[in-house]
Amino acid sequence: MTTLPPVTEALVTQAPVTQDRLRVKGELVDGRLMSEPMELRPEWIDFNGHLNMAFYGVLFDFGCSFGFDTLGLGDSYRTETPYTSMTADFRIRYIREVMLGDRVRSSFQVLKVGPKSFHFLQELYHVDGWLSATSETLNLNVDATARRVAPYPPERLAALKAMEKEHASLPVPDWVGAPLGVRA
Repeated sequence: MTTLPPVTEALVTQAPVTQDRLRVKGELVDGRLMSEPMELRPEWIDFNGHLNMAFYGVLFDFGCSFGFDTLGLGDSYRTETPYTSMTADFRIRYIREVMLGDRVRSSFQVLKVGPKSFHFLQELYHVDGWLSATSETLNLNVDATARRVAPYPPERLAALKAMEKEHASLPVPDWVGAPLGVRA
């Protein structure tokens, strides 16, 4: 199992989590983009006493903000161009439950870039270093006025290709692209 070093209290106090905003900051850790720690909210906990499955998606969405901002695909991309990004496919694997008060961080790794879309993965780590969940996403570039998939502007495609090249040296987990099915 992949593990990350625990987050230090110094880092947590330097990067307080205020999840009232959609944009989450982050940093580069061992060549990987990692979000700042995000704390689970009471309203995200279900009747089983752990994070409700829907809110893993929320954490992955918050957690990819840093990657999208780094690529120039954040808020300014939507407000200063006719483009936006939309998810075409999103898959979550639940590895280990997290509970109220737990803090997690999300990685962001670009796998493959095309002229109108890109494929990326995320891993949700507890701040103590263990893996809680994974996600795999196909994201589309969309012309917001036409509401149709469109090619990336040249500078955004170049940024995506550069990150794809940087991340090519990172290992690709065996679960990427795996089919869904019942274990025998």
